[in-house]
Amino acid sequence: MKLEKGDFIDDLQRWHKAYISYIKQLGKQYNTIKQYNRIISNFIEYSRAYQDDMAMSEINTLYITSYLTYIENKALKEHKSKLKGNSLSNSTKITYIKTLRAFFEFISDNNDDLYTYENLFKKIKIKNKNHRDENLRYFSIEESQKLLEYLEDRIKKAKRSSLYNANRDSLLVKLMLLGGLRISEALRVEMGDFIEIEGKNAYKIKILGKGGKDQYAYIKKSEIDRELTYFTNDAGLKDDDMIMITRNGTPLKRENVYMILNKLYRKVGIFKSGVHVLRHSFAMRLVKQDVNPLVIQKAMRHSNIATTMVYAKADEGDVLGAIGAWKYTKRRKYDTQNRQTSTTQQTYRSKQYCCWF
Repeated sequence: MKLEKGDFIDDLQRWHKAYISYIKQLGKQYNTIKQYNRIISNFIEYSRAYQDDMAMSEINTLYITSYLTYIENKALKEHKSKLKGNSLSNSTKITYIKTLRAFFEFISDNNDDLYTYENLFKKIKIKNKNHRDENLRYFSIEESQKLLEYLEDRIKKAKRSSLYNANRDSLLVKLMLLGGLRISEALRVEMGDFIEIEGKNAYKIKILGKGGKDQYAYIKKSEIDRELTYFTNDAGLKDDDMIMITRNGTPLKRENVYMILNKLYRKVGIFKSGVHVLRHSFAMRLVKQDVNPLVIQKAMRHSNIATTMVYAKADEGDVLGAIGAWKYTKRRKYDTQNRQTSTTQQTYRSKQYCCWF
């Protein structure tokens, strides 16, 4: 393809269309494609103000940093009450830069004029202060239990007209909190995806993983039998029916899930937000039970153990707790008793808070 054909916006749109087609052929996940498409479209909208003054070959580092300032100011204007005067998070800026870098690398590799954007992003460096291994949010055992109890009570009190949604929301939370599913995976589950493991009181859940490969997540059978029984007997769902739908029968959207979950959290007095906190809580519960990282990797379906090890990094509270719990004594008898007590307590905790509560 020619780098330029004359009109700046037309050129951007032409490359945009080619790039989205390219990443679809690579088998990128739907949500990844959607995110890339949104960010590049946003960049093109910003560029319309410079249609008569710019060209593809004139895009430089200053133009990119000006765009970042633009999206920051736009966010402040549109969501000032939510952001409370703060700018976009560094992690969001990094996502924008990563997407644009990939976009312009594609143009560099595929234009007939051999024009390169190799140095376009070299001087743009944003430190991610919000990296998830520093501020990983997850529920405590008590918060998780409060949420699960509320969901159960909500089903019991639900009127017939709202019973489907009550069971749907309960299953959605449990799939992420007790089964470790990603939100994109949980939203796509069908009735036929739940396969009972004989003699194990567990289901394995068939999911379409990253790269289009079939994978399995696991969850305790007794935790979700109430919901599955309702969907089978009362709602009349068949094996190929989606569960996560609205009252109108349309697929439940991620943005709607975000609002539903935050409302549930507030109902039980949990002041955390978002979707990923549920999956993080699943992983952290396994970590705190000293489960082998390789087992956690399999449960989370991470392709790289390094991703799993993010959860294994002890936080300050864990360190202080370990220091405070350690005692030294010369009396062998007391030391032996203390170890026995500790072992008993550890056994009790592992029974009380197993993988699925």
